[in-house]
Amino acid sequence: MDIEDIKQVIVDQSDILQNKLRGRIVKRDVPDLLKYLRAPNALAILGVRRAGKSTLATLLLQGKKFAYVNFEDERLKGIRKEELNKVLQGIHELYGDVEYIIFDEIQGVEGWEPFVSRLRDVKRVIVTGTNSKLLSGELATSLTGRHSDFILFPFSFREYLRYKGEEVADNDFYSTLRVSRLKVELENYIVEGGFPESLILSREQVNFIYNDILFKDVIARYRIREIGKFREFARTLVSYYSNEVSLSSLAKVLGLNKVTVEMWANGLSEAYLIFFLPRYGEKLKQRLTYNKKVYVVDPGIISSVAIKGKDKGRIMENLVAIKLVRELQGTDHLYYVRNGFEVDFYDELNSRLIQVTYASDVVEEREIRGLIRGHELTRAKELIVVSWDLRETIKHEGMEIRVIPLYQFLLRDYNTL
Repeated sequence: MDIEDIKQVIVDQSDILQNKLRGRIVKRDVPDLLKYLRAPNALAILGVRRAGKSTLATLLLQGKKFAYVNFEDERLKGIRKEELNKVLQGIHELYGDVEYIIFDEIQGVEGWEPFVSRLRDVKRVIVTGTNSKLLSGELATSLTGRHSDFILFPFSFREYLRYKGEEVADNDFYSTLRVSRLKVELENYIVEGGFPESLILSREQVNFIYNDILFKDVIARYRIREIGKFREFARTLVSYYSNEVSLSSLAKVLGLNKVTVEMWANGLSEAYLIFFLPRYGEKLKQRLTYNKKVYVVDPGIISSVAIKGKDKGRIMENLVAIKLVRELQGTDHLYYVRNGFEVDFYDELNSRLIQVTYASDVVEEREIRGLIRGHELTRAKELIVVSWDLRETIKHEGMEIRVIPLYQFLLRDYNTL
């Protein structure tokens, strides 16, 4: 590829990016990610397509000298790893000696890892990607202990309110008027979801985003030929949100091969569209063999894509799941528990059992019993019930159970519930 063509792409992309930044930008609730670039290092910002990764990366570097290259630009399609030095040359000729470089969706360039591995010794590099396996190959091997990754989600409920011009203080949880308003907005969030683009343009944009995820991040990447069957499978799996799923049974129902179904499910998970949560077992073998529960990355996807018959309790559970996976940055220490009764979530890292129920008047005995039985298995230090709008403390068999309204659970910092 000619160096002058590469420079044109870089400048065009910079113009588009700067134009986007002149629009309305919502502050994201993320940690200080730049601290991971204070030593020779690489930062990977990962997450579902259209969550705002490139915007976040750019905002992190405001006031600093940086360059941005998006490898999903059709003019860069087919660029070879040997030509990546030309990209670097183009950046230098345009901007001089920049300190930071953002490579957006560089995973599309086969064999890109050694280039970034070498580059991060002289530059501070941010890579973004829509695949959780971005750092599973050569880059991860060569940068052991020298890279950091962060998963970015669509807007949380707090960020959604911020987009609408509302900030929330702890005192608001005790104001009847404010709580009433928060519950109305929560209902809206459940329908609209948190993809920035869909909020700016229209709710119908969620369907375009969903199809982009399927075609660009799964079908193309895995070279899936049975596109109709795959789309049916994906919609079915999304419709299973907050439910335990047997991929073997699903394969039989859809008339598909189990190996194929497992590959497709992994593809959807790697694209961050869905998350699988394992069942807790005291032995590793149990955790690997039990069926898993499935959750969807954004409520807007459920509202737009899932087969109708929405269940408020399941939607609440999915919202809690997203909050937990966001806070814990993955599912490595997150489980559901079954010990005679089921508990929706066990956060092993923070020793918390969390039960979700659509209760507005009273927490049912089975929810309490489930937490007690879950505690017997896990010895969790905290027992929490997330309700629709009930707030109280329950004493039961010497145990204390905190009941927290969903809006409060979603809006408060997880460490200070």
